[in-house]
Amino acid sequence: MRGNVFERMYAAVTSLVPAVEQPVEGASFYAPPKVAGDCASYCTVSNVHERGCDIEIAVDSVLDGRIVPAPWMAVRVDLLGRTAELLAIEDGAGYEQICTKERTPSARRTQLNAAAVNNLASMLMLGGEFQALERSVAACAELQG
Repeated sequence: MRGNVFERMYAAVTSLVPAVEQPVEGASFYAPPKVAGDCASYCTVSNVHERGCDIEIAVDSVLDGRIVPAPWMAVRVDLLGRTAELLAIEDGAGYEQICTKERTPSARRTQLNAAAVNNLASMLMLGGEFQALERSVAACAELQG
């Protein structure tokens, strides 16, 4: 595979969420489970800026016996530079912010970006693709739960 981790992240994000290349703030997307018992994924464009947008991806989680979307990762997509970078991720040990304006990036920045690229590539290999929604992510979760 060619390119650095940030170029590969961009390729994975734009393949999974094709509409991100023409972002609309607040736009929501849904990737249904591929097999019974699998989790659904949700994506929202949380911010549009001069170079691109920020997206947030959530996955199904069980809370109080109900299936609800839980934060998984936040990604900054640079459409001009054709790169993307992880801003935050739920890595099993907690939700970790990788990059913020207020502090130096995490020492695990490259490692976590590489892990995120691998997760997104797995979604692609399993046939995942986010489809645009006419309703909010919360409303879709209600339909499923």
